[in-house]
Amino acid sequence: MSPKANGYTYGVYLRPDPLTCRAVVDLTDLLKRQFGIVSAAAFPPHATLAGAVPSDATTEELIAALDPVMGQATAIPVHNAGISRHNIAVTFNVDMTHRGEKNHAIKALAVAIDEALEPLKGSSSGHRMKPFDADGFRAHLSLASHDLETLPHLRSEVEDFLRASPHSAPSDFIADTITLFRFHSADWSGEWWHDLRWWHLHSWKLPRL
Repeated sequence: MSPKANGYTYGVYLRPDPLTCRAVVDLTDLLKRQFGIVSAAAFPPHATLAGAVPSDATTEELIAALDPVMGQATAIPVHNAGISRHNIAVTFNVDMTHRGEKNHAIKALAVAIDEALEPLKGSSSGHRMKPFDADGFRAHLSLASHDLETLPHLRSEVEDFLRASPHSAPSDFIADTITLFRFHSADWSGEWWHDLRWWHLHSWKLPRL
């Protein structure tokens, strides 16, 4: 059965440190309760390395394809530059080093993961299914995202609210865990965030040098 029929896609995520995870959960839950926006809160805290990948492969095949990439990877120092606008979304910006340069280690890992998954990708439909864009890759932790597409009157208000909200996220952390998830929605072409479900499939612990 194709992902279009069964509704499954896969994501490979960089997991932030526990304090940052807690900050993401606190802020997304606050937005859910204050504004009723739920798309970012529907996910585990993460920075996407490969997202919304349709595939007919088994979990074991996906893990086997990614094992060589993870075997070459090491933990990545990450700088959180704070609240940032990312298209219509509002995020923690983790795309740059503390010197203001691109964090090439995160991008390189995303590129390697996409290349490893390419032979296993299927086809699907819906606005969430987008091809990987290495040039446009920007690492971020979503706080308010897809449902702002349908709520334009809230975009500025939510951003201002987040910028004024205290949080526990440190400015720097070491990312040493990469995780594979499976996702399901009955309709990826609609407002999928209302019925999104996910399952943790596997984690890789990257060595610290």
